[in-house]
Amino acid sequence: MASFGTLSMLLSFLLVLVCIAPTSLGRSRTEGELWYLCSKTEHPWQCLKLLKSADIRYSSRNLNDITKVLIDITYNKGKEIHDTLNSLANEARDSRIRRRFISCSKNYNDALRDLGVAKRNLLNGNYKVIPVEVNDALQEVKGCYDYFTRASRDRYRLKEKSEDFKLLCSILKVAAKYYPTYEFKN
Repeated sequence: MASFGTLSMLLSFLLVLVCIAPTSLGRSRTEGELWYLCSKTEHPWQCLKLLKSADIRYSSRNLNDITKVLIDITYNKGKEIHDTLNSLANEARDSRIRRRFISCSKNYNDALRDLGVAKRNLLNGNYKVIPVEVNDALQEVKGCYDYFTRASRDRYRLKEKSEDFKLLCSILKVAAKYYPTYEFKN
């Protein structure tokens, strides 16, 4: 029969294995890279949830590919909001609300332009400018985000979509900062 000390040591070893295995052995390379990226953001768990829901897949050993995908996802989220705002502006009966939707639509259009510049910079290897362009995009839509968070009704989920847009922008800035030097180690 095993002594109490041996049994205790065996249980401790198994506990350590159970804790380590899911975070290293069970995690795919993509999950590891996503976690590395998300751990550098202000909201790592929200980041990971958002990126997993976007089903990001890439095969490079650096963050170049994920940065390209992130620009596209961020652009598409901004475009979705822009299109919704255009539709709401066309449907609005109140001229004050219509003007607000049109104004925000223009702001998102400018943010999309900034993201397009960021993507061109990435493709040209000028990654240091990407965070500047992403900050410009965020500044463009800041007033709209504030307006959406104060709205009493939000049946088009503009607040949630704009929060996702902000989070994607912050992830994109982190990816642009780290991708030139990052090598994923298995």
